[in-house]
Amino acid sequence: MTGIVIGFLIDGFIFFSEDLFVGWLVVAGRPRRPRPTANQASSIKHHQAPSHLITLHHSNDQNHAAMITLTYLEFYSGIGGWGYALEHALRNVAVTPPSQPEQPQLHCQLLGAFDHSDICKHVFVHNHHQGTNHNQNKKLFRQTPIERITLEELETHSAHIWCMSPPCQPHTRQHSNQQIEMNDPRSKSFLHLCDMIGTMEQSTLPCLILLENVIGFELSGTTVDGDDTQTQSTNDSETNQLQQMRRGSFQTWREVLSKREYQVAHFHISPEDIGLPNARPRHYTVAFRPGSLHSKIKDTTISAQVTSLCNYGNLFAKEILHEPPVIWGPKSLGTIPPELPLIGDFLDVECELEPLRIPEKVWSSSSAWCFDVVTPLHHRSACFTHSYAKFVRGTGSILYTGPMSNDSDEIGNTNRKRDREGKFLVATRFDLEAPEARTFDADWSNDIDWKNDMRYFSGTEIARLMGFPVSKPAVRSRAAHDGIDTAFRKFSFPSTISVKQQWKLLGNSLNVQVAGTLAEIGIKTLLCSDLLKN
Repeated sequence: MTGIVIGFLIDGFIFFSEDLFVGWLVVAGRPRRPRPTANQASSIKHHQAPSHLITLHHSNDQNHAAMITLTYLEFYSGIGGWGYALEHALRNVAVTPPSQPEQPQLHCQLLGAFDHSDICKHVFVHNHHQGTNHNQNKKLFRQTPIERITLEELETHSAHIWCMSPPCQPHTRQHSNQQIEMNDPRSKSFLHLCDMIGTMEQSTLPCLILLENVIGFELSGTTVDGDDTQTQSTNDSETNQLQQMRRGSFQTWREVLSKREYQVAHFHISPEDIGLPNARPRHYTVAFRPGSLHSKIKDTTISAQVTSLCNYGNLFAKEILHEPPVIWGPKSLGTIPPELPLIGDFLDVECELEPLRIPEKVWSSSSAWCFDVVTPLHHRSACFTHSYAKFVRGTGSILYTGPMSNDSDEIGNTNRKRDREGKFLVATRFDLEAPEARTFDADWSNDIDWKNDMRYFSGTEIARLMGFPVSKPAVRSRAAHDGIDTAFRKFSFPSTISVKQQWKLLGNSLNVQVAGTLAEIGIKTLLCSDLLKN
């Protein structure tokens, strides 16, 4: 087959052609993103014109787009968040001729998803529609411990992209001894993947690796201040064993990426940084092998003459193991801090309230004072964890749906803000306060109708806040009136999955739009590296 030539542009146009194909790549300086409207954020539209365009046309048929397929493996797949993130990323990288707006020129193909949970498998297969063969889709999901995946299997797949969200428990604040987290059984599967990367044949290595974990993952294995256990050891073997135990998963991760010549960038990003009113700060690693994509995409030639790498190239470098890692924050995304939409934009048009009601034994207890309460008028929500509704503190916000204003000043603080009619805003009683300003008040909720005005968030509401393209419309979403964008795969829960199961699954998942933003950076930089190297 005749090759496809991709041309490259920075601050100008460069065109290339070879036989029957003409192509061009435009990477023309990443503009600052406009602030999203509430409707844009809530409906999660992904078909807006991207800032970087890749267009490939057949020279004798301008309406025929050349297709490039990026294959991927999803480890710890859960409900499939990384797959949605990749689709989000690729829609921002590539567009097609106007006559084919629903057929991206870059698209992703799942080769395999791995997780040990049968409930995850049920939700994943329910949402993953790759072709029409349902049995084949089920075979793509392997319900197995990650550490049982063999080197031969990974090399046979030879996927372009690996996505993973390893277990976070060994690295959370509640974990009492992160200095020896490598001995935690939950770290075993991730260390197995590190070993596989270190031993795979070079041509089968993934071109791009995407990892998500809790903030604290990058601290695994660090030595606590004043710990002189190592110097007290007089036995060399004991010292070596201690050093190995304390090296940590993150150090092992950096070492294997360095060994296999990956360019790496680490990020700490929260959904609030990209326009979603939810706090979920996470650690992300994006790593790519320069020039590796060219050899894996068949019948395709990537060539160009450029003077500099695309805008994100300065974020990446080979790991310098004797120095602390560089962790990039939200400013590295090059966007204006967004104006966050209202929580009300993400609420269901209709939902069954009974499973969302807070039990009386919970709201009547003194611990209810620790609830993080938000209203539809707030622009924030707390991180939702897999323990949502099991515990009061630190597992996610609950929702007040009662009246937003009141004529009386007798309830709560008389200095509370007022609306234009002079009525004080009930919503402001739930505004966050600094820890030192919080004082326990046993009567704080006596005036609240807990049975009718306070509830948990539904699974689909949390999914929207986590960036999933939920098929069920939201209250203030344009999708509720204009229909659903069928060009993007939608997310829903099977009817057999209970609300409690939905909460747990989402608490163990990731934010699709944050992960998609970082996947977009990785894919664009990988493409640019191929253009430079070839």
